[in-house]
Amino acid sequence: MNRYDIDKDLFSNIEISNDIKLELYRNCKKGKRTADLRFRYAGVLTALIVILIVGCTGFGARACYESIKARMESMSEKEHDDLVNDLQNDTGITIDDSWSRKLTNDEVLRLAELERQYYDLGVYPETEVKRLKTLKEWDGKSLCYIEEDHLLHLPEKEMDDDQLLLFIDYTAKKDYVMEKEAEEYFEEADIEIENPYVDVDQVSQQDIIELAYKHLVKFLGYELSDEWHARVEAFKPSSVDPECGTYHDMYTIYWEKGNGSPNSTDYVVVLGMDELEFRAAAIRGREHWASLGSYTDEEALAKAKEDKAKVFEKLKKLYGYSSTPDREKVEAYHEYDEYGDTRQIRYVFCYGKEEVEVMWDLADEKMASVDIWIEQ
Repeated sequence: MNRYDIDKDLFSNIEISNDIKLELYRNCKKGKRTADLRFRYAGVLTALIVILIVGCTGFGARACYESIKARMESMSEKEHDDLVNDLQNDTGITIDDSWSRKLTNDEVLRLAELERQYYDLGVYPETEVKRLKTLKEWDGKSLCYIEEDHLLHLPEKEMDDDQLLLFIDYTAKKDYVMEKEAEEYFEEADIEIENPYVDVDQVSQQDIIELAYKHLVKFLGYELSDEWHARVEAFKPSSVDPECGTYHDMYTIYWEKGNGSPNSTDYVVVLGMDELEFRAAAIRGREHWASLGSYTDEEALAKAKEDKAKVFEKLKKLYGYSSTPDREKVEAYHEYDEYGDTRQIRYVFCYGKEEVEVMWDLADEKMASVDIWIEQ
């Protein structure tokens, strides 16, 4: 099967929600690496799917993680084996499924700041996450992994900064081990994964960033401060599978504070590789999402009807699209399902073969992302 022409049968036996299946499928069909614009999944099953499709998973794909490579490789044999066991018993498709409760908005915001210290400054916890065999041994106050239900149990009250740092360290190590286990799986199965990521010509990289930044400023309506740093990824699936064509070859340009971190807000622009045409722009991250207002699905859909004229006004002003698409779809969007609320609306407008997808922040009445793709 052509790895870049994914058939829905690939997902037919996967025990995850239909929404997540659809998002994985849509992104695969578009040639996008899962999580490039909005989603940041972990979970063993997703790692295997993504590594099969694009030859990498979330951890090794980001150059910024090289700064803590030594810490990952210096794990004791016991800690490594414990994490392997955690992964083997992890049945969730997202990393959130491995926790005993959701993070609060305040925890997410503090987590993002502490992650910057963890990844940029090497601020690490002095201890490891505790491990207990049964739930009845847990005091409800500590951060620990319970072998009985295979969950990382978060304190019943909000975590303090020391506990959040432990949480960051545990999840970073688990992601690292997950990728190594995925690589070992494919090696043992004698499945060769070609990497569709290629080096970016250093001479042209600055030109790519400057062009992308113009699109970002147009999308945002304001400029970023000097604390935001740009990097470029060149995703070229045609280099490993010429039959897929060159439309899905693209540059993804990221703006991050410091070296970036998994939960912090970042900004993204996607350009086609051949013509450097605009494909997408987005504000991403759990930190951004945690700052948004909360609605029920009913409230969100009612507001979506009111806001649609504003969305069209924005699309016309920025990208010249009319308010009369051939087809449209409007739906409440749960970026993090475990919160049980809606903070964004997904609008999909089809103009002939062009599909324009907008993620709309309800409370702020702003676009969080726009994707423009042509059906191939």
